[in-house]
Amino acid sequence: MPQNTSQPLTGEQFDTLLDELNTHHRQRLEAISTGGERPSAPESAASFTDDDFSKLPQDAKKVLAGTLQQELDLLASSRKTIVGLLLQAHEKEITKDQLDAGVQNQEAKNKQALADLNDALAAGLKASGHAHPESQALIVSAYRAASDLSARAWTTAREIDSETVGDVETRWDKAGPKYDALTQDLQNNWKIFA
Repeated sequence: MPQNTSQPLTGEQFDTLLDELNTHHRQRLEAISTGGERPSAPESAASFTDDDFSKLPQDAKKVLAGTLQQELDLLASSRKTIVGLLLQAHEKEITKDQLDAGVQNQEAKNKQALADLNDALAAGLKASGHAHPESQALIVSAYRAASDLSARAWTTAREIDSETVGDVETRWDKAGPKYDALTQDLQNNWKIFA
């Protein structure tokens, strides 16, 4: 893999980089969901750190915007489920075991939805890169940045869930506002791709 991102990539190098980043992101999502150790980013993508995405092809921007909207929708769904479970637990309508099971079920749904969403993002960005080979290095940087933003958001969501579920009596009403702040942060952070 090239170390200088100003050198053009071959189609094979581009595909390999996105595949490696996709695998890495899936492994991070798994680590987030299990509380395990986060894997290191692939060294092959280390030099792809461009952060001026104003020259991304429009089709790549469209794929990224669609991904953001789907992540926001998933966050909203997760918020609704978690806050509902916490309210039920606070009002003693469900047991702690039922709360834990509900949270685990939602996190499993999130993990699968995020993996599917990440696969779709990789496929969309690959298509854009093949249509715009001159932008492949920038697309790799954008994919890397988007994956990092996503991982940070879902790490925070998992922390919100753990914190509030761990102390339902005093924190049951804190999850909603924290999810709202997380949603706003995700929207603000993804503005780099506009």
